[in-house]
Amino acid sequence: MHPHALVSRARQHCWDIQSIRPPANLVIVLRRDSWRLEVTFAGQAPQDATISGPGFEDGTSVNLRSINALVRCDPSQIGGRAEAAAAGGSPAHDRDGARGGKALVGGGRPHRR
Repeated sequence: MHPHALVSRARQHCWDIQSIRPPANLVIVLRRDSWRLEVTFAGQAPQDATISGPGFEDGTSVNLRSINALVRCDPSQIGGRAEAAAAGGSPAHDRDGARGGKALVGGGRPHRR
């Protein structure tokens, strides 16, 4: 996820946002309720992500593919999603059947020759 996309999505979902640009990499810190999600970028790509909150040690590493789902989820669901992300998985998406790809409904359009 691009840093600008992360910030935009975080604003849409009511996270407090702080950007830190140390000499080497950009770090974006998101806070909502008692949760803190920190994402370090190498250029435009996330390099590392950690989460802190109830039941989590400070700076528990999470799967980079889980960043979007963590930012988008309802505050009451973040604990379960963070647990899955810390275990190395990508948290389930909000919609049933969403697994990162697009499903065609009705088989799509026939091809013309």
